[in-house]
Amino acid sequence: MVIGRHLEEPSMRSPSPRRLPVVALAALAVVGGLLSPAGAGPRADPEVLASSVAPDNDRDCTTSRVPVELDPATPATPGNDLGLGLGGLLRPVLDAVAGPQEVVAKLCLPAAPVDDPDLGPPDTVQLLIHGITYDHRYWNIADPEDPTGNRYSWEHAAATAGYATLAIDRIGNGDSTHPPSALVDISTNASVVRQLVDGLKAGTIEGPRGPVAFERVVLVGHSYGSMTSWIAASGNPDVDGVVITGATHNVREVHAPVSIETGHYPAVLDPQFAGSGLDPLYITSQPGMRYDLFYAPGTDVHPVIVERDEATKGTVTQPELMNYPVIFRTPLDITAPVFYLIGDLDGIFCSQDPLDLGADCSSPATVIANEAPWLGDDVPSIDAHVTATAGHDLNAFGTAQESFDAAHDWLTATVAPR
Repeated sequence: MVIGRHLEEPSMRSPSPRRLPVVALAALAVVGGLLSPAGAGPRADPEVLASSVAPDNDRDCTTSRVPVELDPATPATPGNDLGLGLGGLLRPVLDAVAGPQEVVAKLCLPAAPVDDPDLGPPDTVQLLIHGITYDHRYWNIADPEDPTGNRYSWEHAAATAGYATLAIDRIGNGDSTHPPSALVDISTNASVVRQLVDGLKAGTIEGPRGPVAFERVVLVGHSYGSMTSWIAASGNPDVDGVVITGATHNVREVHAPVSIETGHYPAVLDPQFAGSGLDPLYITSQPGMRYDLFYAPGTDVHPVIVERDEATKGTVTQPELMNYPVIFRTPLDITAPVFYLIGDLDGIFCSQDPLDLGADCSSPATVIANEAPWLGDDVPSIDAHVTATAGHDLNAFGTAQESFDAAHDWLTATVAPR
């Protein structure tokens, strides 16, 4: 049986939380969680949103809603449950309030060749997992100078290399349902991804040509999606490869936490999320902050991309953010090959100033040396590529094709589609 309701590509974007004093966190997590809607529709202008997404060239795609469960089917990650024990103590109540949950998932297959229209789908799929305040459209950014082009589309690069892709809105993001924020943390994110891996291998997620059971699944994350990939892949033999983009096990402690903290506020205070009904721990970036948060320092990005990013921004929950040091120090047991893709000007994870505690992203070798101790003793291989002059949002820079080529050269050499 195919799981998932087909829907047209959503025409707008969606909501998420904000940072508040710790003394208020417990009360807001509980009260806000009880009041938060199960789903909160996106608020971006439909025309702006449509112009921000590249066409689905050279691939056949369908978007559906996939039922998921919030209860982690895997061991809880140390440091989850808000770090206060509230998630565990209140979980039965919050689960009851949250109701059924669904994840929006866009499944694309490479278009069948004209000379071989009966060619079957590939046996390998990339599960694309976005970062905070983004959604599945991050993987298919429109080119402001060529609206019909593919310059900023990871999805297109994957299809050209012969891969299927499943680009999702993580739970509590985009057009997926928005449970109480207290339930949206790294453990629930990783649990949902594991459920999607199972669905892809079982053939229960709707595709453009009917159900497809994939033999192999590669997790491809960006930023928080990469952190989710670490946890979802750990101890999981059903994951066949992991591509980590825009993340390392270090952050610029002198800069990044302050920038993210001061650069966000409750989504309900933002005009783009007015009337969304999101609880106070769903936050979004403050107006005018997108470049500073995700593109700086000193990178060359098309201003229209930043403008569209600002107009179509999404959300994140406080529980997703507040335990990042524990996420970084959680022991992993990844048994699939891993590839790191990072921009040397990543203002969140890569060192830009002396003593800022970011990772050394000066070369692939330094990235590998930084990351190898954290992935576990059984990881078969770790490789990396550093894209020069690129910042955090790798897919959005003029160097995107270099990044895409590096990742897919590694993929075809390591987990090639058949």
